Amino acid sequence: MLDLFRKVIFADKHLVANYASRAKVRFKYALFFAATVTLGACLGGWSWSYLGNRQLVANVEADMHKVLRLQEQRLDLQSRLEALDILQDRIEQLEAYREQRPWSLRMGLYQGELLERKLREEYFAGARHVMLAPVAGALEALLTEMNASAEQLQPTARTPQTPAAPPAAASAPRAFQYQAASPTNVEDAYNALKTYLMLADKTHAESSHLNDQMTRFWRGWLETNRGAMPREQMIRSAERLLTFYLSQVGDPSWPRIEQKLALVDQARENLRRVVRGMPARERVYADIKARASTRFPGMTVARIVGEQDQALLAGSYAISGAYTRQAWEKFVEGAFRDAANRELQSADWVLKSASTDDLTLEGSPEQIEKNLVAMYKADYAREWQKFVQGVAVADLKGFEGAVQAMNRLGDPQASPIARLLTTIYEETSWDNPALQNAQLRQAERGIIAWFKETVLRRAPSQLTSNPGLNAQIDPARLDKPMGPVGREFAGVAKLVAAKDKDASLMRAYLEALSKLRSRLNQLKNQGDPGPGARQFMQQTLEGSGSELADALKLVDEQMLTGMSDAQKQAIRPILVRPLMQTFAVIVAPAELEVNKTWSAQVYEPFQKSLAQKYPFSPAARIEASNLEIGQFFGPDGLVAKFVTTAMGPLVVRRGDVLAPRTWADMGISLSPQVVARFPGWIAPLGAGGVAATSAAAQTVFQIQPSPAPGTLEYTVDIDGQQLRYRNTPAQWTNMVHPSPQGAPGARISAVTFDGRTVELFNEPGQFGLKRMIDAASKKRKDGGVFELRWTRGDVSVALDLKITSSAEMTGTGTNAAPQEQGFRGMQLPETIVGTPGAPAAPTSVPAPATAPAIAAAPAVAAASGVAP
Repeated sequence: MLDLFRKVIFADKHLVANYASRAKVRFKYALFFAATVTLGACLGGWSWSYLGNRQLVANVEADMHKVLRLQEQRLDLQSRLEALDILQDRIEQLEAYREQRPWSLRMGLYQGELLERKLREEYFAGARHVMLAPVAGALEALLTEMNASAEQLQPTARTPQTPAAPPAAASAPRAFQYQAASPTNVEDAYNALKTYLMLADKTHAESSHLNDQMTRFWRGWLETNRGAMPREQMIRSAERLLTFYLSQVGDPSWPRIEQKLALVDQARENLRRVVRGMPARERVYADIKARASTRFPGMTVARIVGEQDQALLAGSYAISGAYTRQAWEKFVEGAFRDAANRELQSADWVLKSASTDDLTLEGSPEQIEKNLVAMYKADYAREWQKFVQGVAVADLKGFEGAVQAMNRLGDPQASPIARLLTTIYEETSWDNPALQNAQLRQAERGIIAWFKETVLRRAPSQLTSNPGLNAQIDPARLDKPMGPVGREFAGVAKLVAAKDKDASLMRAYLEALSKLRSRLNQLKNQGDPGPGARQFMQQTLEGSGSELADALKLVDEQMLTGMSDAQKQAIRPILVRPLMQTFAVIVAPAELEVNKTWSAQVYEPFQKSLAQKYPFSPAARIEASNLEIGQFFGPDGLVAKFVTTAMGPLVVRRGDVLAPRTWADMGISLSPQVVARFPGWIAPLGAGGVAATSAAAQTVFQIQPSPAPGTLEYTVDIDGQQLRYRNTPAQWTNMVHPSPQGAPGARISAVTFDGRTVELFNEPGQFGLKRMIDAASKKRKDGGVFELRWTRGDVSVALDLKITSSAEMTGTGTNAAPQEQGFRGMQLPETIVGTPGAPAAPTSVPAPATAPAIAAAPAVAAASGVAP
């Protein structure tokens, strides 16, 4: 009983209380539901992550299939580079997911690392085939050729007295800025060997060196295998591939080449032999330059302008990191001083050699340092001059592209042209003492000058005369001559250096570009840029009211004044090219507007009124009147008025010859048919309403009447020349067309036995003879004679026709100038400038309208099937 109470009853004394507590029951329910919700959330999150990762895998798989399809039936360079671009985009995305990935890919199910590793394997395999193999082949070919001609190896010659390339070199075409590496040049061979070793052993890899040298040895293979791939696209894809490849040096799977040890050993031996034979000063200079190029990044246009403006400015030359202001101030200047004052010991891992050079044995330290600095400045100026000559403004693709480009180029705060010239100025101004002294003056004024100007209200002239301030500037520094670098780039310094209140020529140029940008945006916002583009083009050609003309005047009359020819040839293209590109893109809208005006004022009215009438339509039965022709042609016709009003400011008219007005050798393109036909269109009209010519062609022909049964007589009247026949023995009668006397036209009438007058044919006007021949029934006879017969009712009249002389017989028919061929068969062109939308009338027609009788022989021949 004791155990019953102690172990059972007393042990459960709080049992009822526990089960009766509502708080504990609620807590249990809450805990249960919380666990359920947590489990559901985890399951939902895992499901979401599973779906996200599955989609990621599917996307990667789709990319792989797309790559396979690209290269399935194509083995060209374009398909390979496009495939590598696809893989690179996905790899860069997965790289970004390492640091920050979407929640849909988390929850411990992320598969991006495995996918990235697989993509890298495929990408590096493609890069090895497309890039590494060609580069390695080119390097091995150069080293082999160098070993074969080792006795011809010569170090690079230097002429410190010549600081920069001569004007002839400065004006060389930019297409030849890239030069192939020479196997007989020690520097080229050394760089090639260094690149070859870096590609084989990444522990020595230097991105700046590899970027420069791999580009040099790869571009030849790219150009050879480019095929139909656009060059711009090839350069963009190749640059992207090379940049990504060099950024992955730390990857364990970074592709490398298998070096040929025998080739490397022989190349090292040949280069060591030449280097040992170099003067100590040259050897020290080359060593300092090589060390500087590895410590400091190179300078390219892409680096200066940034990624967003790479499509606007392009460069064909990259400067080694040794020739930058940073390298000069932080390393090269001190290295030259050390080399001139003490012995130098250096080890070269490329040649596996160590050397000791003591330049103090060659002269005083000051003279040695001066010679080294002179060599460096000469090379520095030469490199930067090549860099400037290699800068080009990319083509602006159409009007929309020009607007977008000018929004960047004309931005005073972020213009890539301003950044480029400012960088050139900063990198070259260290050798210009005058600029340094100007900057020193501004710095030494400091807070004291500001206090005196703003608080004490003293004029700047009083500050300038302050002896205490002037005493701080060393007059000896003002007399220091300008160095080679500063002398070659004094023009850039003139453009960029600020004068009064931050004003500079460069800022004025940017303001001009900003106005040009506003003008283009105004044209864009008009919806139809045609009218505004035409007005803009007209103002530019006239040189007034145009932002383009004002900007060009600023460049030529202010910015380039005082520069040498070499400096102008290098800097002017950078400043003028945006202006020329802008003018080029407004030509097309202006031409379109001129064509619209031509269509509305001349072409459509002509099509509605004259195009379907004779002589403009040879098969037409309705002849255009003289008044109708005069409305369009002649000195006062619509064509002449259109050229005077709508095209006058855009063309130059010298008599009857039209030529486009040009600005920077650009202007509207006149249709060839317009140039050829224009003199005839505006020539004074003759009596018959036809354009008069200097020597109107005449046709001399003979007619012989034949007896006409049932008639007493019949009369033939051609242009006032009358033949009256009364059934007597017939004779040949001479006639001419057009006749200088009488009214133009043709008429045939007969008198019957009963006294009736029957009119068989009557057609007034200059084309009456042609119509008369067309209306006759024709029969060919011997001797070039044609029988023509007209019948009306029971009356029939016949004539024999023989051509005595005509423009065709004398060779002036089909070979006559277009303006001498009249209006027969002529149609106005649908477009008058630019690319024609429809071909104009043929410049050679069967018969000129000034001599319709010329068509008589072809008309008769067509009926008989034999040429006259």
